[in-house]
Amino acid sequence: MALGAAVLGAGNNGSKVIDSGSTESGSGATNAFIETYDDGTDVGLWHCSVGAPRMIEATGGNPGAYLQQGGFSSSIPTWASISTRFQPGVSDPYKIDSIYTGDWTSLGVTSVTVDLNVIQVATWATDRAVTLELLQMDETGFNVNYDATYTLPDLPDPPVGWQTYSFPVNANSPTIPEGWVFTRGDGTPGTDAECSPFLHRIDLNSIGFYKPGFAYPSLGTWILGTDNVEIDFQTGPTPTPSPTPSPTATPGVTPRPRPTPYPRPTPR
Repeated sequence: MALGAAVLGAGNNGSKVIDSGSTESGSGATNAFIETYDDGTDVGLWHCSVGAPRMIEATGGNPGAYLQQGGFSSSIPTWASISTRFQPGVSDPYKIDSIYTGDWTSLGVTSVTVDLNVIQVATWATDRAVTLELLQMDETGFNVNYDATYTLPDLPDPPVGWQTYSFPVNANSPTIPEGWVFTRGDGTPGTDAECSPFLHRIDLNSIGFYKPGFAYPSLGTWILGTDNVEIDFQTGPTPTPSPTPSPTATPGVTPRPRPTPYPRPTPR
C-alpha cells in the first residue's frame, strides 16, 4: 500500500463546522464543499504524520487560515482523510466519517481540488508527482478491497508555495473514469462492474507527493500546508453524512463560495 505509516495519526484542532457553496455550470447545478479552515474547522481531520503536531494557522493560507503539519520524515509525504472503517482500533480518535470518504456514487462526486504548500522540503526526486488515492477496505478494515489512483504530471522541482491541484472523479461513470488506475487489493486490474461498488464506499482518501510504484528516499523532515480542500458533487443528495458524535462538534452549514486564492506562483 502506497501510504505506509505516515497516514495513521492526526489531531483535532477546532470545531467541526461545514463550509459549503454552490455554483452553476453549463451542464447544470453543482455543489461544492470546501474546507477553508477560516472558522477553525477541521471536518476531514486531514493529516500526514503519526506523532507530529497539526496546527490550524490563522494566516499564511491561500488566503487566510490553513492546516499545517511538519517535523516528520516520510518518503511519500501524503495528506489523508480516513474513515472510522479503516483499521478499527488503531488510532481511532484520529478518524472521522465525513464528506471526504463514504458513498461518492450516491453523492455524485465530480472532482476533488486542493491547495498544497511545500513549506520545507525534505528529499525531492525528479519522478515525484501529485497523486490522489482512494481505498476501500474489506469488512475487517485491515485488508484492501480496491485501490484507485489518479496521478498528475511530474514535478521535477519542489512546488514551494501555494499550488492548486484538481482531480476529475466522475463517480457516476458506468466505466472506470478516464485517467484512473483501478486495481483490486492484490494488484490485479479491477473491472468496470467493480468500480461503482467501490465508489459507493471510500474508506481512505489521500493526496501525496509521489507516483505509485516508485521508491523514494526518506531523508530530512517536511513541513506541509493544505487549504481549500474542495469536493464537487451533483445537486440532489445531501452533502453531509451522518455526523460522528463528538463533544466538540458544532453543527451548522454556512454557505460560502470558494475564496479567491493568491496567484499561483511559478515553481522553483
